[in-house]
Parts: sequence; structure tokens; C-alpha cells
Amino acid sequence: MRITKWLSISGSTLLYASTITAQTAPTWTLQLPQSYPPQRENHGLAFDSVHSQIALFGGDNGGSPLSVFNDTWVWDGSNWTEKISPTGPSARFNLAMAYDAAQAQVVLFGGADQNLNSLNDTWVWDGSNWTQEFPQTLPPVRHYHAMAYDSAHQQVVMFGGEIIVDSDGNLTLGWYPDTWVWDGSNWTRKSPQTFPQRRSRHAMTYDSAHQQVVLFGGNNGWPPPNSTWFNDTWVWDGSNWTQKFPQTSPPPRNQPAMAYDPVHCQVVLFGGFDMNGRLADTWVWDGSNWTEEFPQDSPSARDGHAVVYDSSHSQVVLFGGESPAGVNADTWTWNAGAVANTPTITSVVSASAFGGFTSVAPGSWVEIYGLNLAPDTREWDGTDFTGNNAPTSLDGVEVAIGGQKAFIDYISSAANGQINAQLPSNIATGGPLQLTVSNGATTSAPYNIMVNATEAGLLAPTTFQLGGNQHVVAQHKDGSYVLPAGAIAGVNSTPAQPGETVLIYGVGFGPVTPNIPAGEIVTEDNQLSLPFQMMFGQTLAQLKYDGLAPNYVGLYQFDVVVPSVPDNDLVPLTFTLGGAAGMQKLFTTVRQ
Repeated sequence: MRITKWLSISGSTLLYASTITAQTAPTWTLQLPQSYPPQRENHGLAFDSVHSQIALFGGDNGGSPLSVFNDTWVWDGSNWTEKISPTGPSARFNLAMAYDAAQAQVVLFGGADQNLNSLNDTWVWDGSNWTQEFPQTLPPVRHYHAMAYDSAHQQVVMFGGEIIVDSDGNLTLGWYPDTWVWDGSNWTRKSPQTFPQRRSRHAMTYDSAHQQVVLFGGNNGWPPPNSTWFNDTWVWDGSNWTQKFPQTSPPPRNQPAMAYDPVHCQVVLFGGFDMNGRLADTWVWDGSNWTEEFPQDSPSARDGHAVVYDSSHSQVVLFGGESPAGVNADTWTWNAGAVANTPTITSVVSASAFGGFTSVAPGSWVEIYGLNLAPDTREWDGTDFTGNNAPTSLDGVEVAIGGQKAFIDYISSAANGQINAQLPSNIATGGPLQLTVSNGATTSAPYNIMVNATEAGLLAPTTFQLGGNQHVVAQHKDGSYVLPAGAIAGVNSTPAQPGETVLIYGVGFGPVTPNIPAGEIVTEDNQLSLPFQMMFGQTLAQLKYDGLAPNYVGLYQFDVVVPSVPDNDLVPLTFTLGGAAGMQKLFTTVRQ
């Protein structure tokens, strides 16, 4: 009955588990990697959650003459590695980057080149290559702007920036008060009723506990004192900016760096530059107030640095920036100490072996990660069921979404806490819903997650990624797998043959006829309610069965007749559900 048990191959689970390291006191720690980028400032950082690594691009050496970079580096938690892409953005500094979780790619916009020309091109990084995007609408050229990914609305938000030399080569000077959002294909200017004053050199990050983008600091002119240096705090809710008025705030500054720590539910701010020079202070924002921290160890005072939260290692990572002694190439990590026993949700994704999407659907399986999620570690068993109905509680652990209880399949009390749950069939769709975890008498803060009518994904774990190409899990009738022979050690596999029927599995494909609600063991044949098609390359495949798998809970099964296609170890496998194409890029193997 347990879906995740069935999804084991050679004893290795196909579900993703993050790493969370417990700490005892807030501190900055200097890391000593064997390799690292050259010293720089005004570069971009973003955490690529699909590849569990931080991406760094560009910046400058702060020297005279000025050198500007166009190199790409990734941080895996212990070392920096340079990546070589056949194409990429031109050399630039004062750019902005953010990770677009909906599209599973890092987005880069703008910056300034060696000659101080402001830019407005858009690039995306997929973990190995840069690709330029050509949207219909582009924001004006700018640099010293800021971006953050708004996961509640699944879009990158950009605010402000400045311009020195425009796209026509004219010397100018100006600051923007505009808000733009990137949806994965186009930029759209928003028209909020209230918004921060025009500015540049500010910092932004997304607060997942309060489901809002946080903006702090910056300035609207140079040189001082003919300008305003800000220490105001603003939040963006997807349609409007609202100024917050905390009892305490960091002093006004340019070029601070901020990242959100979801384990401790706080924004972490470090450094910047005020009227008197560079700063080395650390502040945290809890959604209503700023508090200064006084760690025993700290990076030197600096500006032009960048920070980002590494969710694979549960720590904020800082790189580079300019100090009074010069430009740095150092890497620091911030760990904010122990947390209370209240459950803390750090992330929610649909089942990672089936695509790991940041949106979910009624009846789909989700993986919930965080701290203090459960008192013990176990999966459901037959005694937890009531007849054919799955449990909504395991050892006092419950998950609620939109006011309804989910069905709990697995709980973990480990430091890298995890819950696997199936969402109810009748939750509302078309917008975000609040999800909470209860562990005994305590309940987590709400976590907003987008709920679509369907969020279809086929079983395709990273263990089935061969040479960078993701293969779908397809089974022959004898239970062996459809892959080139010997492709994975210990896994019995052969190519599929035209005319044979193979089994492919999925989650999140929506209702079936006759209706079988979430949380029930399937006891009868059924069929997807929405039209479904599967293609091998450009050839439509015949389906003998497309519905929920008998004797399982929430697992869809597709009995697919392999069409006659040319021999190929990389046959593209695609599908449409209700006329909409699936989001995964998958392959299978077919030979005569």
C-alpha cells in the first residue's frame, strides 16, 4: 500500500531528502575551500534547488583599471567549481539573479558592462548552460537593482536600480521606482498603489513564513549628502508594497546583502556601506522587527558582497565584496543556532521522483521538509488504515491544507525531517492554500503553496538520469526496466520493443471515473477524467489503461503500447493531459 516503499530500487529510496545541520549558537564561519572564484564584488548569487548548489556569476575586481567578469561558479557546500557554458551573459557587474523554482532555473537580468553601459538582457541558467531569453516586454536598462523569487505567486520580482549610460550610449543618471515580475517567459510591469521611493543598491529576499518579498535600504543619489540613504523596510504581497515600521532597524546603508533562513523563519542581513564607511553588522528580521546579532566571529566590514540561503546545508552563504583592505574572495556561512520544538516547514514539493514541482494538485503526493516535524520515524502500515481508508494521523503528526486533513504515509524525526502526504481530493484550486504540520500539541506556521487543478508528473528519479538525460521509469511485464542493458548497476534492464506493453507510473493526474477519492486503496479499474495522450517522439502511443493503479493509494498507472519508432536509446517521451503538455523532459529506450 505504501507508494514510497514500492518506489525503491536496489534498496535506495527515490524520494529526495535534504540535509539540515543542528547548531547551538548563531555564528559566522569562514570556509576554506580548495578552489574558489577570484576576488570580486558586485556579483550575483542564487541557490539552484534542483542541483543543490549555489550559482555565482560576474562581478568586478574593484581595481583600477576595472576588470569585469563573465565566469560562472557553483558551490556544493564545501567547494567552488567553475562551470564552462558554450554561451552566456557578457561580462558585467551590479547584476541581479534569483532562482525561479517554477521553471527550475536561475534568472539573471541586467547589470553594467566594462564601460558602465547599463544592460537589460535576460538569461537563464539550467545548472550547466546559460540561455538568453527574448521576452516581448523588457524593463529599461539598469544596474544595482534587486530581485527575489515570490514562491506564493511563482514569479521573480524586480524593483528599482539605476542607470548611468543608456542603451544609446548617452550619459545619464537616474533611479527607478518600478516593480517588474518575470513569469518564465515575459516581463510585466506592475502598478501598485504604494511602493518604495526610487532607489538602487538595496537588498531583497523572499520571506516564506509570511509569504512576502522583503526590501531594505539603498539610496537615491550620489554623492552624499545630495541624496537619501534609506533604512526603510517594505514588503511585497504580489500586488502591492506595504511599508513596515519596526521598533528597531539597521542604520541607513547602501549595498547590504540579505537572505531568508526558512529554518529559523528570519531574514539575515549583513554589512553594506553607510556615510561613514563599510559595515560588519548582522541583523535578523522576523516579519515585524529587526534585531541585531553579535556573533563571536564575523566577516570583515564590506559592501558589494552577496549572500544566499543554501537549503541543502541549511545555512546562509556569503561570498566576496570589498573591505577596507581590498576586494575579497572569501566564503562564509551563517548558522543561526538551535530552534524551538515547534514544527518548522522549510519547503514543500510534489513527490520529487515524479518531477518535484513547487505547485501541487488535489490528490497529489507531497514531500514536506523541515524541523521538529515528527516524534519518531516510520511509514504507515496496515494497522493504521480504517478499512480501505488511509490514516490522517501518524503518531500525533497531522497535515492540514485549506482546512482539510491530508493522508500521512511517512514521518521522520531526523534532523532532515520529512513528511510524505497525499492531499485531499476536494481542496480549492487556482491559487495558494495554507499548509500546516501539527506534531502533537504544537502546530507550525502556515506555509503557502500554489494548488492547480492538476500537477502531473511521471516517475523519473535522478537514479534514472543517464549522461544528463532523464529517463522515465517504464517496466516490462516481467518487472524489469526499460533502459539500455546494464545502464544502472544492479538494475535488470533492456530496451522496449515496438508492440509490447510497458507500465509507466505517475502522480497528480486529477480525477478518475468512477470517482475514487484521495486516501482510498484502489479496488476497481478506472479511467482518467481528462483526455490523456502519450507520445514516443512524434508518434502517438496506444493506451490500454490510464487510471489509478489497483491496490495502491494515489498512484496512476499507464499501460502503454510501444509504437513503431526507429531504434534509439533517447526517444523523447511526452504527454498531454487535458490538452496541456507535461513539464518534464523525459526519454526512453526502444529497439527492435
